[in-house]
Order: sequence, then C-alpha cells, then structure tokens
Amino acid sequence: MIKVELLEFYITNVCNLTCRGCNRFNDGKFKGHQRWSDHSDLYEQWPQYITPEHIVLIGGEPTLNPDLELYVSNLRRLWPNSEITIQTNGTYTNVQKIDWWETYQVSFGVSIHDPSTEKTIKSDWNQIGPTIDAYVFNQPNLINKGTHWEPHNSDPDTAFKACDMATCHTMFNGKLYKCPMMAIMPEFAQQFKVRTTEKQQQLLDSFQPLTVDSTEQEREQWQANIDSHIPQCSLCKEEHVWSTALGPEKTNLPPPIYE
Repeated sequence: MIKVELLEFYITNVCNLTCRGCNRFNDGKFKGHQRWSDHSDLYEQWPQYITPEHIVLIGGEPTLNPDLELYVSNLRRLWPNSEITIQTNGTYTNVQKIDWWETYQVSFGVSIHDPSTEKTIKSDWNQIGPTIDAYVFNQPNLINKGTHWEPHNSDPDTAFKACDMATCHTMFNGKLYKCPMMAIMPEFAQQFKVRTTEKQQQLLDSFQPLTVDSTEQEREQWQANIDSHIPQCSLCKEEHVWSTALGPEKTNLPPPIYE
C-alpha cells in the first residue's frame, strides 16, 4: 500500500486568471477539463493501492470544472478517512453558491493572487477557512521563448531540492505521477509548441506513471523513491525567482507563506 501525505487531483487546465509564472501553465490559455467519467473506472480501483492523508483538488481553477461535485462526492466515498480540500483562487465561485461542501466534509484553500481582490475574498471566504496571501509566483518550469516553450537543463538533484512541488504527487487521467510536471507537460505540448533537445525528449518519453495494473514491485519502488529526484527533474528549474502574480511585474520578492 502506497502512503502519501498529499495527493493532488488535477481536474482542469482552465483558469479565469492569468497569473504570471503559474506552475501549472494556466497563464497560457491552456484548455480542457478532466471529466470524472473519463477515468472513473480507474479511480474506483485506486483505494486498494494508495492511502492519502490529504487530497487536494486543483487546476487551473477547480470550481470551473462542471464535475466538481462529482469528484468531491466520489473521492469522499472512495477515501472516507482522508482530508479533502478544494484549492481555489476565490474569484470565480461565491462560497454561498456551493451548498454541498459540508455534506461531503470538504474544506477550501483560498489563494489570493491579486491584492485588489483581497478585501472581498477574505470577507466571503474567511467564514469557511483560512486564506493564503499568495501574491507572488516563481518562474514556470517551462521557459517561454515567445514563439515556443523550452524545458530547463538542470542538475536533477539540485532541481529536486529546490522544487516547491516535490510533495505534490498527482493523480491525472487515472494515473499516479510523482510530480505535476510529468503529468501535465505532455498535454501542454499538444496545445502549445514545446521545443526539446533529443535528450529532453527521451526523458519525457521514458517517464512512466503508476497505473492500477502496475506490479506490487513497481508500487514499492515508487514509494521507496518518493523523497528522491528522478532524471526528469533536470527539465525543471534549479532556482526560484519570485515575482508578482498579477499587475506590474516585480521580481525577487519573498515567497508566500503557506503555513
């Protein structure tokens, strides 16, 4: 049995904001929802293989996914003892319109990316749970060259140690990924021009997520390497440069405090 503290369900590429440096590429007019029925047969099998302490639904903006309640109700059924959180920017859906959150015992994590919306969002959402003043993002894990995007060329161990998503193990399209980038990058490359070297492409092509029919040995190996870098970490950045998410750009700002 795989045990993780955090398991993210990435359910949409779509966001109503275009925050600079979004680490899920949602500032690039990324399209597509992941509908529950597309891979529900696989999700039904995963509880026999993985036990997450905390499940987080993310995007994009997860409240934009029309299947949000379907995800929440089924995840609560499949993992009745896990904490479940919906991570939202708080600007698209008014909390009063979500009348089912107590039914499924879910909470909300609200990241405020624009200081101009702070007062309204905190007024609406503080009755439900804490908000995070996340006004800054670091540079994305793909480099925007204007006409195309490129991965980084980093030392994998250095990049892993610097990674702010090292514990964000991701369930995407019915498969379990060690990190969000390996989950999302192939779909991003289908919608946008991503230029890779031969070595970088080999790394992308060789990555294999866990599936429900993976062997017990493969699952044990995944668990054993959960706190270690993988060769594909070289595609991500080694250093973080934090800048404002929205509005005039200001760089080398302190990162948000999530505690």
